[in-house]
Amino acid sequence: MKIDNRFGSIWDELPDSSTLKKEKKIPTTQADALEFHQAAEQSIHNSTMKVWDAHNDMMAKSAELRKISARKKILERQTQERLEKNRELLKESKF
Repeated sequence: MKIDNRFGSIWDELPDSSTLKKEKKIPTTQADALEFHQAAEQSIHNSTMKVWDAHNDMMAKSAELRKISARKKILERQTQERLEKNRELLKESKF
């Protein structure tokens, strides 16, 4: 079953089965309509889960990058404070 439905048709989501043949036709029986509906529901569910998984992965990566960025800023600030302190000590020791 094809799952990518971004720009496709819901007809592309139909499972390959003997009841639906390979033709894209309107379901004529309740069983065919139910199978069509279930295939579409499953496809949407799978697509939604893939989007959520991608979103969660992106959020985890973003959180990690924020942590790295925060650590980098702290280190830069500490380095700057040390440099200023060392400059003051150097000025005091010369005079």
